[in-house]
Amino acid sequence: MSFITILFNLILLLCAGYASIIGGRTGRAGSLIFIAATVFTIVAFKANPTWTQTSYGIFAVDLGCWVALAALAIKTNRYWPIWALGFQTIAISTHLATMFAEDIVPHAYRALLSFWGIPILFAMVAGTLKDHRYAKAAQQRAVS
Repeated sequence: MSFITILFNLILLLCAGYASIIGGRTGRAGSLIFIAATVFTIVAFKANPTWTQTSYGIFAVDLGCWVALAALAIKTNRYWPIWALGFQTIAISTHLATMFAEDIVPHAYRALLSFWGIPILFAMVAGTLKDHRYAKAAQQRAVS
């Protein structure tokens, strides 16, 4: 396992743990979506470990993640799932682009997909923190 993979998994667990504890139902749902997507991506990658053509297994995982984030964004009053959905849309667009490309540069394809995993997690953490601060401030205003 590479250093980058270990670092990503550590960041994933820290962000998911924070969102699960502080973020309520939306944070727990988002954490579950991202952890499941990571596990299913690993399985899909092992089935087709090359990046020389469109990885339909990873595309299916990313599409499932997109659908789950869209459902979460619709059902919640939090804003961070909308940001995460936007980042996930870019990942889906990357897969679609590879379907029409004659020559795929494997490192570029992998890098483009891998890159968006971090901003999605940070959107969840930043949104959870903002929501938590807002809720505390509203509670203090109600007490005053």
